[in-house]
Amino acid sequence: MCGHLGVLALVLLAVSPVAADDLAPAKEGSPPTRSTPRGGPVGPDNLTYTHEGMFQASLRVALGYRTIVPYSKGNYCGDTDNSTASGNAAVCTGRAPFAFDLELGYGVARKIDLVAEFRLGVEGDFDSFAGTGKTGPNVFHVSPGARFFFSDAKTTKLFTTAQVVFDFTGYEEAGGKSRGNDIGVRNLSGVWLDLERGYGFYAFVGETMTFSRWWRFELEAGIGVQARYR
Repeated sequence: MCGHLGVLALVLLAVSPVAADDLAPAKEGSPPTRSTPRGGPVGPDNLTYTHEGMFQASLRVALGYRTIVPYSKGNYCGDTDNSTASGNAAVCTGRAPFAFDLELGYGVARKIDLVAEFRLGVEGDFDSFAGTGKTGPNVFHVSPGARFFFSDAKTTKLFTTAQVVFDFTGYEEAGGKSRGNDIGVRNLSGVWLDLERGYGFYAFVGETMTFSRWWRFELEAGIGVQARYR
């Protein structure tokens, strides 16, 4: 009987420290030993932040360069060319009107955000025909889609997006008739920096292509800031 009690005592002494460490809270300044709640820090050194389960609001600005190719020869796209019969350029290139983007989002998974971007033009674009001396409509796009994160490294990560563009900018023909709306695709790719659970900064390059009203391709680069909350 004494022998059995001795063996039982040795087993209890061996198991007790392990159980105590598992149940005891982490000491101040040390990383947690268990998984953290959604939206909290994860990863090495407790410094990588996930957006999962958090609502998001972003503001970003960019400078862009674009190319527009009308489907119908002679349609005005912002440039003139005396060598053409209409006097309008067949291909228009130049700086895109300055705009800023507002974005709402929600983290549906650790590495996936659903987003809805609203592009609001600050500068007016070209008018319905050359020589009016007036500016045209301000750009207005709505671009829903998703953002995907990868290559987490403490507070930084890479990202890319897949978005559909609905362009509601009110361009008109020379006679005042609406040129209709446009549709296309959009992508942003860049580097993300999360310094705190509730906010982050990022730099990006973007490409947008629309093809219903005319063929338009725009390349841009910019910066953004995001705030997050539950």
